[in-house]
Amino acid sequence: MKQDQEKSEKPEYNVIPVQLSEPEFKEFILPHLSLPQRGPECKIGYHRAFNLILKVLYGGIQWKEMPIEKDAEGKAVIHYTVIYKLYARWADDGSLEKAFVASVQYLADAQKLDLSVLHGDGSNTAAKKGAMDSVTAVTNIRKAKKLSKFQTTKATSYRP
Repeated sequence: MKQDQEKSEKPEYNVIPVQLSEPEFKEFILPHLSLPQRGPECKIGYHRAFNLILKVLYGGIQWKEMPIEKDAEGKAVIHYTVIYKLYARWADDGSLEKAFVASVQYLADAQKLDLSVLHGDGSNTAAKKGAMDSVTAVTNIRKAKKLSKFQTTKATSYRP
């Protein structure tokens, strides 16, 4: 009983967060995301949309299998392609990278970054004979087609 109580009081830093609270999102993520200059805002809000993106990326599920809430009529409150387009925009313009770098910097400054638990593999590394200058990140198929034939392209897009 005593051990269970101690475990629940101890914060876990070895867990990848798959959801952020709204205050955390507004403080750490939102300032780094590019938002549309005109037109309507996201129906469900950027906080909920970001959490759905995290679920897809962490869980490895397909975009159309995203757990989207239903309204009173049983219809999805937002289409999965809207969430994907937000992800694609933020990936293309570097917003997600900026948010990631800022969050790692915050953890390092707060001395909560334990590098002994960080490890990566090469499955997402895009390089051709070590030449990173020739790699262009693309999440939009139209942009990929416009690129020169001689450029190496890292395509991370999904065409629904």
